[in-house]
Amino acid sequence: MIEVARVRAESKVEPGWFHGRWCDLATHQEWSDSMEYLRLSEPLAIGARGVSKAVGGTPTPFVVTALVPGTVYADTTLLRGARLTVHHEVRAVDGGSRLEVHAYLQGRRARRWARRMGDDVQRSLETDLANLVALAGRG
Repeated sequence: MIEVARVRAESKVEPGWFHGRWCDLATHQEWSDSMEYLRLSEPLAIGARGVSKAVGGTPTPFVVTALVPGTVYADTTLLRGARLTVHHEVRAVDGGSRLEVHAYLQGRRARRWARRMGDDVQRSLETDLANLVALAGRG
């Protein structure tokens, strides 16, 4: 496993709000500058499959790999020779939430993909999490 990104933030908004936004894939473009869309072809559950498209990228299959109500959402994008997992987690802290998002690659071509996309993934997750926290503060 090769970690390619890790970002953290805090907010005064309750954890369920963030988890709800992560799980509402159809609205990711409202706060994710990096994603054009994420579409599931079945109801949200572990193992559910869909297609995502990064801005400037091509449609790519993904699968929901973790789902813990109110705290965790993760999906794994299926790349050629590797898998990119983006894991979102939120925890209650005094007066709000602590959020962490990290991304890692696995598979025989993970190192190649890490060299190709690692810095972009870090920047994208930083921007996306900051946008989500700002959106939460407005709403």
